[in-house]
Amino acid sequence: MIKNKFTKCALGVMLAASVLLSGCGKSAETSDNNTKTVKSVRLETGDITQNSVVMKIGNTGVKYEEVLNYAYLLKNQYEGSFGKALWSYKIDDDTNIGDKAKKEIVSMITQLKIIGENAAKQGITLDGDEKDQALQDAQKLVNKADKKEKKKYALTVQNVQGMFEDNILANKMFYVATDAADTNVTDDEAKQIKIQYLELIVKGTDKNGRKINMGVSDKAKTYKRIKEMLKEAKKSESFLDYTEANTDSSTSEATIGKDTKLLDKEAIDAAFSLKKGKMSNVIGGKTGYYIIYCVNDNDEDATYARKEEIINERQTKMFKEKYAEWLSESKVDISNKFWDVFTIS
Repeated sequence: MIKNKFTKCALGVMLAASVLLSGCGKSAETSDNNTKTVKSVRLETGDITQNSVVMKIGNTGVKYEEVLNYAYLLKNQYEGSFGKALWSYKIDDDTNIGDKAKKEIVSMITQLKIIGENAAKQGITLDGDEKDQALQDAQKLVNKADKKEKKKYALTVQNVQGMFEDNILANKMFYVATDAADTNVTDDEAKQIKIQYLELIVKGTDKNGRKINMGVSDKAKTYKRIKEMLKEAKKSESFLDYTEANTDSSTSEATIGKDTKLLDKEAIDAAFSLKKGKMSNVIGGKTGYYIIYCVNDNDEDATYARKEEIINERQTKMFKEKYAEWLSESKVDISNKFWDVFTIS
């Protein structure tokens, strides 16, 4: 959907649909745009119109037109590739893609409003440039929609601008909330190396999907076989060509760190002990036997990227913890009638 740091790192991982409650709202305060925070927010219990308040999140009321904005965004993103039939595709006997998408939209809006309320408490607001960017993005989206779509999905520049502003604010709040995250990552912690490797599997699934679970005798035969293959590999003109022709694994080349799950720990330890251009002896692990060739014993670009990933993982963990606190302090109510009328098709 809207691509930014927040949607990549936070959306879809913090709020399960089971926490969304249905029922009638209570009171709240102040007002603005298609999102309303007024002295007495009441969820619609009668016929739902685009102007009906269908969600109450903390002190914030959300109109049906805002939900429709997100529905349009989702349809616009996926129907071009998968067609309109996508939404009726069955996930299981009781649920289709459209049902799941509806819950994800509600979850996203819930997250954005809770984050927005906490941003307001901390005095975090958008600056002029950020508001201008939201306006420009809104104008582009609305201009692309035809007359029928604009009416069906309540696509006005004002409405859509509010949607983009919510996402930009959430992105901003991600960094504010994770400012204290530890960003010190050592070279050793993030170090990445590039290897080529041959693996004969003794327990697991090979590249052809064949299940393997060898006994003692077969393991001994496999070990003898890979010892002979080591001699052949050393004589080969291209280790990669040799391993691709003989390995049981679905991959023959990889950039790995010490925390990778791609190989057994014994193989990872051996790989990190190799210098560039060197080949290991036969290495035994829990799932197989390996021969490893070191292409690069310090991939600087990959190491830098891994440092960024580690920092991101720490920030995301911290943000999820803070969001869980915010969520626990917020009441989420959804109109019963809303689920009867909201469809994606």
